[in-house]
Amino acid sequence: MTWIDLGDPLPKPVPKSYEPFEWKLGEVCSLPAPNEALARPFSEVLDARSSQREFGVVHDQQLGTFLWHACRTRGIGSSKLGFALEHRAAPSAGAIHPIQIILKRPNDDRWWLYEPRAHQLVELIYAINRLSGLYGLSLQVLGGDEAIRILFLAEPGKTLGKYQDGSSLVWRDAGALLGVMALTATAQGLNFCPLGITGEPWASSLADKGKLAGVGLALLGTSTGD
Repeated sequence: MTWIDLGDPLPKPVPKSYEPFEWKLGEVCSLPAPNEALARPFSEVLDARSSQREFGVVHDQQLGTFLWHACRTRGIGSSKLGFALEHRAAPSAGAIHPIQIILKRPNDDRWWLYEPRAHQLVELIYAINRLSGLYGLSLQVLGGDEAIRILFLAEPGKTLGKYQDGSSLVWRDAGALLGVMALTATAQGLNFCPLGITGEPWASSLADKGKLAGVGLALLGTSTGD
């Protein structure tokens, strides 16, 4: 067995300011807020959660509800890191939240960035060609033409500005977000399945070398019996 030691993360005595990556954005797609609360008992959600591998089409109201509960920003706070700290459903080391959510919806070649403060999707205008290989690979791992494909895209510099040896924290953030998404999907009666692939080398091609890194993919859809 080969184990990669990522070190022991510790806060830096003096944090290093980091300038977040600026995206080239296109069309904006506003998402609806939930029209009702998630009423399924939490104990039932825990018992029912399982990865599903068949997917029907997710409509905008369902997608909006999913992202609202699992990913939206609930509050912000000041910091000396060069960007605001955020409170979301998933825990994050230092409240930094370095993981961006990028979506590809069925019957749409474009990839969309979820903006958790505004609760909207914004088109990544240059992502179609750069992520085409990733889309093809994801289909080899698990098909599903009607599924939404979710890329977990990390901006490691945000976390590494505060923590030395902080790479493992980025991966833990991705895992925490994945778990919250899985439970949220179950609470909505949606099908959700993580994929083992990270998104590399395509994900990091969206920015200059070292700025971004793929840290996971997942599929979201309705139950095919719906």
